[in-house]
Amino acid sequence: HEVLSGVVRGDVLSIAMSEPEAGSDVGALRCRARRAADGTWLIDGQKTWISNAHCARSILLVARTGEDKHGGLTMFHLPADTPGVEVRGIDTMGGREVNDVFLTGVRLPADAVVGQVDDGWRQLMAGLNHERLFLASNMLGLARRAFDDALGYVREREQFGRPVGSFQALRHRVADLATEIECTRLLVREVALDCDAEPDRLFPRAASMAKLKATEVAKRAALEGMQMMGGYGYTTEFDMERHLRAAVVSTVYGGTSEIQRDVIGKTYGL
Repeated sequence: HEVLSGVVRGDVLSIAMSEPEAGSDVGALRCRARRAADGTWLIDGQKTWISNAHCARSILLVARTGEDKHGGLTMFHLPADTPGVEVRGIDTMGGREVNDVFLTGVRLPADAVVGQVDDGWRQLMAGLNHERLFLASNMLGLARRAFDDALGYVREREQFGRPVGSFQALRHRVADLATEIECTRLLVREVALDCDAEPDRLFPRAASMAKLKATEVAKRAALEGMQMMGGYGYTTEFDMERHLRAAVVSTVYGGTSEIQRDVIGKTYGL
């Protein structure tokens, strides 16, 4: 209740899963939570690539409480100002977005467990529908914005006495990109409708398809937009360079495109 009330007020919530040796293979994480004699939890370890940890009020921490690779993970509510928590920023193309989080002798009360002890993996998997759908929706919006910016430019920019968008090479590029974005919109919408209709059901194939398609199309839209705008697309005067910086990383976070393809392939028994 405390965390959700904070989110409603506008508090930032960060999720800490990835570690230096556990990225796509989340089950390999080693950040350890040990139960003390008084029932509290002592946590030591490092998390990396943690979005918004530098401005978060609360962190949803995934730590190892048992030896089973997937069955030994537990979620904890970690207030960001808890003693023993150190946040160090990681500089990226997109600015200050992600962080290393070091946990040294962090003590949490028994009721800091979110859900059940050793049930973290199941909870993570149950949240994938919405996580991948949210990411797909965000990147669909970015793709449409990059497309609109590029379209506006090629309609107005003139070379050889006419708008550059009137040349077949660019006109066909615009047509192909518009078709890809519309296909992505229909896919994301269909997955959203399915998730709304059956909120307790997992849709690993459809959710991964939506995330894969939307992020790859967003990256393509930004790259195509920059190419169609020429040197202007590379300048900070226009937004295309910002669209590109936001799009290229989307095929990495929330499960890489390679992981999404692997999930999709496995749903076909491969």
